[in-house]
Amino acid sequence: MTELSGASRPSIGDYLIRRIRETGCRHVFGVPGDYVLNFYAMLDRSPLRVINTCDEQGAGFAADAYARMQGFGVVCATYMVGGLKLLNTTAQAYAERSPVLVIAGAPGYRERERHPLLHHRDPATAFREIDRVIAEIVRTKRPGCIELPRDMVDMVPVGDLPSPVPVAAARDGRPADEVVERVAAVLDGAERPVIVAGVEVARFGLEPAVRELAARTGIPIVATFLGKSAVDETDPRYLGVYSGAVGDEAVREYVESSDCLLLLGVLLTDVNLGGNTAVLDPERMISLSAGGCSIGREACPVPGLELLPALARRSLRVHDRSTAPTPVRERTPAFAPTPARLTTERLVLALNAFVDETTVLIADVGDAVMMSMDVTTRAPGRFLCPVYYSSLGFAVPAAVGVQAARPDLRPLVLVGDGAFQMTGMEVSIAARYGMNPIVFVLNNAGFGTERPMIDGSFNDVAQWRYHLVPTLLGSGKGYLVTTEDELAAALAEARKSKELSVLEVVLAPDDISPQLRRLCRRLAEGVKR
Repeated sequence: MTELSGASRPSIGDYLIRRIRETGCRHVFGVPGDYVLNFYAMLDRSPLRVINTCDEQGAGFAADAYARMQGFGVVCATYMVGGLKLLNTTAQAYAERSPVLVIAGAPGYRERERHPLLHHRDPATAFREIDRVIAEIVRTKRPGCIELPRDMVDMVPVGDLPSPVPVAAARDGRPADEVVERVAAVLDGAERPVIVAGVEVARFGLEPAVRELAARTGIPIVATFLGKSAVDETDPRYLGVYSGAVGDEAVREYVESSDCLLLLGVLLTDVNLGGNTAVLDPERMISLSAGGCSIGREACPVPGLELLPALARRSLRVHDRSTAPTPVRERTPAFAPTPARLTTERLVLALNAFVDETTVLIADVGDAVMMSMDVTTRAPGRFLCPVYYSSLGFAVPAAVGVQAARPDLRPLVLVGDGAFQMTGMEVSIAARYGMNPIVFVLNNAGFGTERPMIDGSFNDVAQWRYHLVPTLLGSGKGYLVTTEDELAAALAEARKSKELSVLEVVLAPDDISPQLRRLCRRLAEGVKR
């Protein structure tokens, strides 16, 4: 952040907008309300573009996706009724390390003076607090909140303007060098090491360092669910997604038989590791993450990911990877459509053929994310999902955030019918702002993830005619897809279209991917205990 000139005395609202722009952010998502209307008016006059969503939850998900693509996202909502709706999306951003700034409108500063039970804020510290919160969001890749009393938006505080808060303090490099030496020694001594790339690789922009390390050493790479597309999935050393017993069997066997697992930015959570089906020996693990570092069971007092560039530059042993399995992408058959009824298995093959380097694949929770495991993205950072926090309804509003951040890319959304009914109307926002995502609504008449665990009428959802949504909006085109031929035709037309496309893909209620079936079997064991 650059220091502001003392000759220019901005208001608190102007200062906040200026600092947001200095992160590279150019959009603010939200829903206006009484306590934040004056700030919205200021935003409307500013270089930032406001994208109004149908609901605050949609705004939060859009800002989260924007942050994942661009590096910093902003959502703005009013007091209580708006802010409380952002609790879920902010919790997800925290869990999955997404740098989102929440701006919450609030009762005025003078109103608080009259009512001492209301929390007191000092306008003299506003600039410094804005700098501190934004710097922490950038440094930690986690959300932060600024409460903005409505009568402080235009207030010009007295006193000196603050110097910018440094994003990260300098660290003593000597202990870090020692840890790099130890990690290098373990890698050199291993016979079959594997790099496991996690989501923090993407959040902290470390994909080039991971690829350099793999290229210099020949060590194969796998990714976790949440880390999918953190590295280039077309890299010759990339094998596929590792997710315990849920994922590809050849990848699972190779990873679990490795004598050294180098975990880079991996979140060790249940669904991220295949519903606790992963079999990873801590004694054979080196974990470098934003929160720390461990070699075997020994914790080292350094931020692990900061070691990765130095490790990638070291002269390390070149490993033989001839025993590694053929990458999943090379074992995926081509898709040749037939008049047959469409199945989940054939849909995955069609998606593989359709996705290119301009596609951002966004998967909602459920079979949408499970079937995505075997769809190869064509460039780093081209896959988004909330598989750790697992909040339904992420994908459609995420498409709005993605296309706002990267209008040169086109979102391809996979969302179940249940999740679409939660936030699917955010497609109207995409249409309003001239965006053209391709939205697959997987219509299997309910919550397909839960049916294999415990079924009942509670898993059913209301039946919508999803392909008619564009007709309702008066924008875009809808497609009803029941066969492979219909899918191929719809995809060909959607690729050429510059408008929103909604494909209602009708699947049998019991037609789920092999990955989801294995996960549900595992989850059902816990549900039925």
